[in-house]
Amino acid sequence: MHNSNNFKMKTLETSRCILRPISLEDAPYLFDYYQKDIVVKYLPFKPHKTISDTKKFIKLFFLKNYKEGKIGHYAIVLKEENVVVGNVGFNNISPSSKEGEMGICINPYYWGYNLSTELAKEMIRYGFEDLGLQKIFAITFEDNKYSQKPLEVLGFNYIKTFNKKLYSKNQYVKCHRYEMLRSSYIKNKPKLNKKG
Repeated sequence: MHNSNNFKMKTLETSRCILRPISLEDAPYLFDYYQKDIVVKYLPFKPHKTISDTKKFIKLFFLKNYKEGKIGHYAIVLKEENVVVGNVGFNNISPSSKEGEMGICINPYYWGYNLSTELAKEMIRYGFEDLGLQKIFAITFEDNKYSQKPLEVLGFNYIKTFNKKLYSKNQYVKCHRYEMLRSSYIKNKPKLNKKG
């Protein structure tokens, strides 16, 4: 497996996107969606009020973890427009981890672009083939119906429903856990590699 001290997240690519590590220069793009209630509704922080909030968040959540050799989130750069439209990746796992939680956050302006499945396919490939993960899981919120269907289409299995506490909002929300094992990925790889 990788040595975490010199592990670097490499740039990835899908048909429409470049996935690269996030930098402070991306703050205006991230602020554009992190300031929206609809985006941070279930994230562990409140909407960003200023671009300074976003810069602090980038330093603490992204850059700090990169420096520690962790595998985190990528900036999603839409090739056609050369703009950052969201972030995707694993939630800060070490290079020796055997499982990882996958997360995707996209600016609502680009929700109609149907990017989630395309991005998730690349994260699955990256997780199992490049990182050697044995399991990838995703947590969806019950009222976010659009996040559940792509997982099922990609071959994730529903595991359970549970209540998750959102500490920043001091409330519980109903969530669903989905998982994919490496063995399932290998079995379904031809289907996953199909275009579309």
